[in-house]
Amino acid sequence: MKVSRYKVFAAIELGSTGITMKIAQISKSSGISVLDTVRYDISLGKDSYAVGKISYGLVEKICGCFEKYLLIMKGYGVEDYVCYATTAVREASNSEYIIDQINIRTGIKVSIISNEEERFLHNKALALKCDYFDKIIKDGAVIVDVSSGSAQISFYENSNLQFSQNVPIGSMKVLEILYSEKNNNMYSFGIIEDYIKSNINNYKKVFFKNPNYKYFVALGNQVEHIKKICGIQGDKIELKDLNYVYELINERGFEYIEEKYDIPYDSVQLILPSILFYKMFIENEKEKNIIASDISLVDGILVEYAEKNSYTHTNHIFTDDIISSAKYYAGKYDVSRRHYNKVTENGMCIMNTLSKKFGLSKRHLVLLKVASIFEDTGYYINLNGYNKYSYDIIKANPILGLSQKETEIISCVVLFQNGVFSFPEYNNYSKNRKLLISKLAAVLSLAKALDVEYNQKIEKIKSSVRSGNLIVTAYTDEDITLETREFNIAAEFFEEVFGIKAVLVKKGLK
Repeated sequence: MKVSRYKVFAAIELGSTGITMKIAQISKSSGISVLDTVRYDISLGKDSYAVGKISYGLVEKICGCFEKYLLIMKGYGVEDYVCYATTAVREASNSEYIIDQINIRTGIKVSIISNEEERFLHNKALALKCDYFDKIIKDGAVIVDVSSGSAQISFYENSNLQFSQNVPIGSMKVLEILYSEKNNNMYSFGIIEDYIKSNINNYKKVFFKNPNYKYFVALGNQVEHIKKICGIQGDKIELKDLNYVYELINERGFEYIEEKYDIPYDSVQLILPSILFYKMFIENEKEKNIIASDISLVDGILVEYAEKNSYTHTNHIFTDDIISSAKYYAGKYDVSRRHYNKVTENGMCIMNTLSKKFGLSKRHLVLLKVASIFEDTGYYINLNGYNKYSYDIIKANPILGLSQKETEIISCVVLFQNGVFSFPEYNNYSKNRKLLISKLAAVLSLAKALDVEYNQKIEKIKSSVRSGNLIVTAYTDEDITLETREFNIAAEFFEEVFGIKAVLVKKGLK
């Protein structure tokens, strides 16, 4: 049987302002070659942000659009597809009903992704499509990604993600909030500007203190419209261009822009708040290089699919961004970097020994790393029941690149790290998820026991499975009586979960 060297794939976004589909041919030799792009403008966010749910009339329009998309996909011979829904559907109280109705009526399976997954895919698309990505994140770059429902601000320096924070107001959400507050009267540009400035200034005071960056990157659905109005073809843009578009809309109004530049009226409305978001980070930074890239979620879906199927990959290792982001958040709770690095190191060694036999994947390694970083953050709040506070901290600090399910797994691993399952959260999960949580928690309990005094007495460990036992060899010349005691306590939990004994063996360094 001859294996095809390429695949025809469709990436679909069910977004707040429209439904976009890109059909691409993906191969190892040519990477991603886009064959067609189609978009259907539909304002889901107006319903979702204003009244909290999406109307039946809009569901009718969504299904009608998907039926047309299915015909297009058939014409191109699409072999596989992925459809993600974003903020408007995610925040709608009737989201589960909508997804089910779409599937029943059209056969399209829609997955709702978290904000962190969505922004992560945007960054991946930027990395693959823009050959300057590796350079700018090394020199220092702030990426402001404005969507309809929220804005994500990420800061890279020395090729590492230093932090990424979500601000829960976006271009459409701002308009809907102010529109409802003014009793359905038209909002003024001045009110919009004041509202955005007050929210962003509060954010900057807390999270954005003197970052050293050379490049500013503007992402979002309105970037292509801004560049169209300015007549810009590439990705480089200047502050004066943003000011020009802002003043043009302010002076001439939405209808003028719609007619002259052939931009949908609903999209024109979102340009002005998007520009205000960008200006908040560059207006006083005259020497910054401004990049405006019109990548979208469907580009990120294409990259994700290509990577999963080994057709192509980015140079930047994005799983490292997950770990960097976790360290940033944990740092706010005064944790010991040396301790969590040692716990992570110990955990990775044990996991690598167990992974093949006990069904633990590379992705599970990432989840354990994040859990190791957060495991004692709760001490910052209270020494008693610290694991419950660590659980709350993880839930309150969603990390770029992790799904909601993965965040829940990590938080539960930290909550149950002592082998006590008396919390009601555990009973809410499926059998497979309970099993995974238990496995990761058992490994974490062994790993942290080996640095229970927070002084890294053990220089390194090696682990292997011999005669039905997990043998952990600790290399040290120090007295590890306390570590051995804690390890043996954790070993009881480990044996219950994995069915094998964990044995600690001390070996000198010389």
